[in-house]
Amino acid sequence: MKLLSNSELAVLKKDFNEVWHLRSVRGTLIALPVAMVVVLPVLYLLLVLYAPADQLNGVDNMMKLMPQELIAFFDLKQSMFYLMVNVVCPMFFLMIPLMSSTTTAAASFVGEKERGTMETLLLTPLSARSLFKAKVAGCAALSLVISSASFLVFSIVVGAGNLILKMPFFLNWNWLALVFVLSPSTTVFGVIFMVLLSGRSKSYLESMQLSGFIVMPLVLIMIAQFTGLIYVEALWTLIAGVVLLFVDVMLLFISAKKFNSELLLRK
Repeated sequence: MKLLSNSELAVLKKDFNEVWHLRSVRGTLIALPVAMVVVLPVLYLLLVLYAPADQLNGVDNMMKLMPQELIAFFDLKQSMFYLMVNVVCPMFFLMIPLMSSTTTAAASFVGEKERGTMETLLLTPLSARSLFKAKVAGCAALSLVISSASFLVFSIVVGAGNLILKMPFFLNWNWLALVFVLSPSTTVFGVIFMVLLSGRSKSYLESMQLSGFIVMPLVLIMIAQFTGLIYVEALWTLIAGVVLLFVDVMLLFISAKKFNSELLLRK
């Protein structure tokens, strides 16, 4: 049994093409992951390799974040790179799926109304429920592709850093729970959030400004973790992903019921 009908697949492909050919959207979908998974890790690796440790501010405070069981196995440079990879970078893999999903959903749902093409879609044989299904699937799929590609590139960059610093490969249970459970749940949440906002937003830019409300909690978590206030372990990452997945299912049913032609045409 096909998950999507041929008509729904046609809508999905149309959204892919339209979203990708919008310069502002394409720029965001490319620039944000590249900055987070290539530029920042490479710059930090160069800092660790070539900057004198005694001239770096806050090194002593950073070392307090190291797990006690690893302190004896890593030297200073290895410890600094470990903290970057396992304390800072995991937050990137919540921000990337969240920003890519909200960006694509805003362009697909709100952008459709802004471009005046929603009326044409409603003249097709597809029901509002089928349009909802196709658009949500398309936005989530594109975001998952971007997140997966980002993690692949990140693994290559960080793996090279691990080899240079003679460290074990970075992948651990926390990363597995993040990439395979929490990150996909975050993707779906971002899409549904934008669907619920689509009736209130008059333009793509307005909807993106509103999406900042769901990014702020991630920034606060990152700050709290980097300052040592919290340390997220694999079990809590897994629990958070399962809870968010449950929330996604509930919001999916709510947004599907609210998704109708009146909402689609509201200016």
